[in-house]
Amino acid sequence: MASEPEKSQISHLIRLIDDRDEFVRNRVRDQLIQLGEDAIPFLEIAVRAEKPEVKSLAQEVIRAIFPKQLLGQFRKLATTLTGGQWDLEAGVVLLSKFGYPDEETDIICRTLDQLAAEAFDLIRDEKSPEQAVQILTRFLFYEKGFEGNRTDFLSPDNTYFSRMLENRKGIPITLSTLCVFVGQRLGLPIVGVGLPGHYIAKYDSLTQPVYFDPFDKGRILSPEDCSSLAEKMGYHFEEHYLGTATNTETLVRMMNNLVMTYNKSSQLEKAGHLAEFIKALSGDPRSNSPIRPH
Repeated sequence: MASEPEKSQISHLIRLIDDRDEFVRNRVRDQLIQLGEDAIPFLEIAVRAEKPEVKSLAQEVIRAIFPKQLLGQFRKLATTLTGGQWDLEAGVVLLSKFGYPDEETDIICRTLDQLAAEAFDLIRDEKSPEQAVQILTRFLFYEKGFEGNRTDFLSPDNTYFSRMLENRKGIPITLSTLCVFVGQRLGLPIVGVGLPGHYIAKYDSLTQPVYFDPFDKGRILSPEDCSSLAEKMGYHFEEHYLGTATNTETLVRMMNNLVMTYNKSSQLEKAGHLAEFIKALSGDPRSNSPIRPH
C-alpha cells in the first residue's frame, strides 16, 4: 500500500499525465509504471475523467503495469503449495487474464462448475476406468461440442482457457486440461500426460490406467498408440513420458506455446512478459520450451 508521500506523488503525476510537453508526458508515464500497483487506483479514477486524452493515457499506463502485477501473482502462486503443488486452475486463470485483462475473473471456474454439474448424473454410478473416460469424453466432445482447432491451430485463443471454453475449440494441452478440471469436480482421477509434441490425458489407476486423446475426441490410447503418437511428432518414445505431468510442466508448456506464437507474429513484448512468467514458475525461462509444445 502506498504511503502518504507516495499517494501525493501519484496524484501529482496524474495531473501531469496529459501535459502539453511530450517529454513530460513520457516521464510521467515511466514513473507511474515504475510505481506499479500503487498507482492503479489513481489511474482508474483518471479513466473515468471527462477528458478523452486523460482517459486514453491512463488506460495505456494501466495496460503497461498489468503484466508486472501478474508477474507478482505468478511468483506468489509458485510458493503457495498444496500437496507439494500449486493450484493449476489458479494458474490457468492468471494466464487467461494476461490475454484478456478485462474478463471476469471467475468465468472459468463458473463454466467448469456448470459442465461438471451437467455431467454428474451421467457419471455418478460406479464405472470402470474406461467406461468413465468414455462417458466424460462423449459428454464434452460430442454433447457439448468441444473439439480440436485444426484449422487455426496456432491461435492464442486455443491456449487462453477462457477463450477455449467460449469458442469450444482448443489444442491438445487445453482440451486435456479441460478433462482434468471437469474430472476433478466429478471425483475422477484424470491427470495430464506431457507426451512430447502432443499432450494427452489419462485416468490414473494403479491397476488399470486409461490413456486418451482429447484432441481426437477422447480416443482411447494403448501405450503403443502413445509411442506411435510421440514418434509421429518426431520424438523417440521413452516410458517416463507416460507419467503424470506436474502443474508447473503443464502451465509452462501452455506459456511456451504462446511464446512461440507471439514470436512468430513479432509480438515480442508479449513473448517477453511470458518468459518472465515462466521464470517465476520454474526458475528457467527456457523450461520445457522446445520439446513439449501443444
